[in-house]
Amino acid sequence: MNYLKLKGDKMLEDKKAVVFAGDYAYIRQIETAMKSLCRHNSHVKIYVLNQDIPQEWFSRLRMYVQEIGGDLIDCKLIGQQFQMNWSNKLPHINHMTFARYFIPDFVTEDKVLYLDSDLVVTGDLTSLFELDLGENYLAAARSCFGAGVGFNAGVLLIDNKKWKSNNMRQQLVELTEKEHENVGEGDQSILNILFQNSYYQLDDTYNFQIGFDAGAAEKNHAFIFEIPLTPLPKILHYISPDKPWKQFSVGRLREEWWKYSFMEWSYIVSSWKEKGVFYSADIYKPKLTCMNLTNSWCVEKIDYLVEQLPEVHFYIAAHTFMSDELKRLSKYQNVTLYPNSFPILVEKLLQSSDIYLDLNLDHKLVYIYDLVKKYNKPMLTFSNTRYHNNGEELYEGIYSRERPEKMVSAIKEFMEKRLCKNQSF
Repeated sequence: MNYLKLKGDKMLEDKKAVVFAGDYAYIRQIETAMKSLCRHNSHVKIYVLNQDIPQEWFSRLRMYVQEIGGDLIDCKLIGQQFQMNWSNKLPHINHMTFARYFIPDFVTEDKVLYLDSDLVVTGDLTSLFELDLGENYLAAARSCFGAGVGFNAGVLLIDNKKWKSNNMRQQLVELTEKEHENVGEGDQSILNILFQNSYYQLDDTYNFQIGFDAGAAEKNHAFIFEIPLTPLPKILHYISPDKPWKQFSVGRLREEWWKYSFMEWSYIVSSWKEKGVFYSADIYKPKLTCMNLTNSWCVEKIDYLVEQLPEVHFYIAAHTFMSDELKRLSKYQNVTLYPNSFPILVEKLLQSSDIYLDLNLDHKLVYIYDLVKKYNKPMLTFSNTRYHNNGEELYEGIYSRERPEKMVSAIKEFMEKRLCKNQSF
């Protein structure tokens, strides 16, 4: 049942865009930050910039986020254009800190809130999302309550439309290439250089850098410890290496991080349901399966097929490691990749599939055709990917690469026939 008690169906369109970035080694921290955000804010569209977080994590958490009117997007930064090989003099921060440069590549909304993963949200952020940025490129809070240099980049309200129109992504990349060895705080220093005269200063409550406790004590900044913590700041940011999830810490409010870390998603969903906010999640249930075995990254029109056929699951297997071109497909929930697979596993995979797609341009692994015959699987191909030793009679359909929609239609027909057959039993 759907409860649409706030603004009706329009609420489904009014999602607030939020971006996190990190890798699998930081997955607990990312999820903790996400839980804290969703505990206090519904209708959030969360983008996670990453290179190695498994599909299963996204599939599971996406259901919870959708149940509170939001969505969860897997953004894979895979490929030469996302190489972040810049030096960073802060040992507790890895290369994924530079990922925020690429927000315009993935986020469609005009305004987006970027959040570091070493923080927790403690309240409603509506007022922050509604902030008018004017002519500024972003809004950010001062670094270490004014004791640091410029602004802290862990919470950024970004004018994404302005970033796109002025190609800020490229400007950030070029400036980093030039200056990364000369700055002390990695991407934060770069962002401060580029936007030093074009940012709006946020109130400290939206980026309360509680992790600065150790640094404040070292510098004898007693005023920081006199700032009231009741009510809690809207965002608690555990900067510095002194993290609350470490065994020992001198920082305050470590218990707040653990509270959200142990919080169950079911509790978050139920708390919103009590307020009249509850939606049905889009449960992914494929209606047809297709398989391809390749020895090359050149799998003709595979991106197009995957996007056009969301109810079809695509299995792509190889006997070797896969290239970036194929690994990027892991962002789609209807794709499963099997690199470094073995013939016996390939056979089992084909046996369980409905259709074999002969789509790789070269380096054919010809034993697959004997298996297609053995298990009587329909086989589709493009005219330019058809194996030259196979007669036309071995294919259910041969299509022009210029008209891939014809193959889409054929696969949909297979799907409809299968559904009709299943319903007749």
